[in-house]
Amino acid sequence: MTQQYFMSQFGVLSASTTANRPNVIRILQGALWCKGYLGGWTDGVFDRAVAASIGIINGDLGLDPTITSVDLKLLKSLLTMDAYVRVNGGTNEKREVQQWLNGKYSRRRDFPLLPCDGLFSRNAQLGLMYAIQYELDMEDGVANGNFGPGTRRGLRSEATVAPGSKDARHNWVRLYQAALRFNDCNCAFSGTYEESTRTETVAFQSYAELPATGRGDYQTWASLLVSTGDDSRPGIASDMSTQLTSAHCSLLHSKGYRTVGRYLSVLTKRYAPGELGRIFAAGLKTFPIMQEANTSAGDFSYEKGLDHGFQALRRLRQLGFKDGVTAFFAVDFDAIDDEISARVLPYFRGVGSYLNSTSVRYNTGVYGTRNVCSRVISAGLASEGFIASMSWGWSGNLGFKLPPNWSYDQILNYEIRDSATSLEIDKNIQSSRARPAGPSDVSPTPLVLKLPLTEKQFDEDYYWYLVELDVRAEHLEGRANVFARDYVLRYLQRLEPNYREAVWDLYAPAAEEDPLLSLNALTIAEKQDRRVAFEASAPPPLNFLVPRLSHLAASSRGYARFGLIEPGAERTASTGDLAAWAGDLVNAWNEWYLFYRHQSPSLRDWLRSHIGENYADARFSGEDFECDVDAFLAYSLDSENRRSFSDCVRQIEYESMQDPKWRYREFAARRFGGSHEAAAEAGKAIFTGWPWVSVALSRFLEDGVPAPSDAQSSALGLGFADALFAKF
Repeated sequence: MTQQYFMSQFGVLSASTTANRPNVIRILQGALWCKGYLGGWTDGVFDRAVAASIGIINGDLGLDPTITSVDLKLLKSLLTMDAYVRVNGGTNEKREVQQWLNGKYSRRRDFPLLPCDGLFSRNAQLGLMYAIQYELDMEDGVANGNFGPGTRRGLRSEATVAPGSKDARHNWVRLYQAALRFNDCNCAFSGTYEESTRTETVAFQSYAELPATGRGDYQTWASLLVSTGDDSRPGIASDMSTQLTSAHCSLLHSKGYRTVGRYLSVLTKRYAPGELGRIFAAGLKTFPIMQEANTSAGDFSYEKGLDHGFQALRRLRQLGFKDGVTAFFAVDFDAIDDEISARVLPYFRGVGSYLNSTSVRYNTGVYGTRNVCSRVISAGLASEGFIASMSWGWSGNLGFKLPPNWSYDQILNYEIRDSATSLEIDKNIQSSRARPAGPSDVSPTPLVLKLPLTEKQFDEDYYWYLVELDVRAEHLEGRANVFARDYVLRYLQRLEPNYREAVWDLYAPAAEEDPLLSLNALTIAEKQDRRVAFEASAPPPLNFLVPRLSHLAASSRGYARFGLIEPGAERTASTGDLAAWAGDLVNAWNEWYLFYRHQSPSLRDWLRSHIGENYADARFSGEDFECDVDAFLAYSLDSENRRSFSDCVRQIEYESMQDPKWRYREFAARRFGGSHEAAAEAGKAIFTGWPWVSVALSRFLEDGVPAPSDAQSSALGLGFADALFAKF
């Protein structure tokens, strides 16, 4: 309506058409001043100064500078924020293209006057699309600036350019050069396909993962013009919310896919038990995606980033992903610049603060529009981009070139199928710079059978729980070390009242209070504060696991403080053994003497059949034996405190899942050199050698139970060795 009224009342604004209409001229003068041009010397009058400014503006826009009247298109442009001179970040090369497009096509009805600021913007992209459609001989009203089917067909059939091509009736070379320049390629803008155009084409094709032909073919046109590019081109990467079966993985491989993006969170979308193994077995690799909503600006803040960084870190470690793997954090909405600055960038600062704070360091990736990926990567907050190119209409994909360090470009949602199965996927172009995770990048994770389920599940109650504690403790220390480990183990130890007794603090005090570590007062206070912070954040375990975890922790802390045996000392007992198998063997002596010595007079036989067995009131049960063994192995696997405790448990649990006899065989080999005789002598030494006579017996012998005789001590050692070696 406003446009129709303008045309009926004025047609153009000039001195003659605006007589006695001072308010209209005041609007025009205000626009001129706001644009940085002289708005005239007389308020409300279209004077010579106004006319001169209009001529300058037309020249800046690439139009005829001798025209000093204002038509409808120019007035609409004047009332926008568009700049007509190069601005910060703009280039003269892009501005030359903008001026040429205005001069060439502005007389077409729907072509909008483009800003001439030297920036590749949504408006610049729209103007280029109109120009292409006009060169395809589309009529006004048909051309619409969209990359629709007609435009695609026309580019395929008419617009291929190559070295030696020159513009004649159509301006294909110049428009192709314009598209290159808008994508920051430094080529000529001449209408002739010369060497610089070929060189920049090859560079762009290589970066966009297109065949580097040096020709301006349809695929290259498409990638220069829209975020999806040619969505029919093959891609070797994919992502999906479906949990993958072996059949799905085989289907993906048969269709040419080699990489799958899968989710870390949301129960129905995340990696399922055994899924990583199925992916690798099919010859595929993977990249993890972290998304918890993340679909509006309100989902982003520094605090949210911290939380999502923690969640991702915890799950990556629970799943066994190793150092250097990239996790992609989703920005799944069309974030504009202000939202990116105020919300998205702080979010990624929070992500990085937690994700890179422990002994296992992961890379941060970003999923989002071209603009989101570019800004997050350019800010140093992500190292790789996963582009949400399917949403080609999002403003963050319009007028933005491919971001730096992109790894995956999501271009098409569709279904793949064979005679046996089907799967909905998002097809992704994978950059040659991408480094998806393969079998060598993921440590196998233990699975357990949880009745009434028939398929093995993640060991969330035990192993995953220990991972979470390690993550929280290491975050406070910045890495795995003796203090982070002790925050976890002492917390677990003291869940059981028996392990809170004063004697335990004498045997294995809190690490920061241990005189063997020789800390200064400032460091002690700092570590104490961190321990308090850890214990305040640590979630409790399930009640039925408390005895096991407390026992494991107490035994582990003994080895952590006193170490393992010296080489050649396999036949002796050590101080570190006291809280583990040595103390439990004394408890077995208590049990036999109090309850079984009359029923089972052969102490050795009784020990062989009772140690490591689960029955009511057992003093050296199967769970006790397993905790003792695991405590020794965990320290043996990481005597320098460089691995997390949970990672050692992971290895033990996984090996034992593959072979139930592994943990005991490995313990016998590492502790006793694989010798039954050495194990028997070490068991005897508990009762006959220093320091056990004065320490172990006085602490562990119950009222009324005497110290064993020399013969009984030998039987205790032999019975222990028999029970151990019977385990494998």
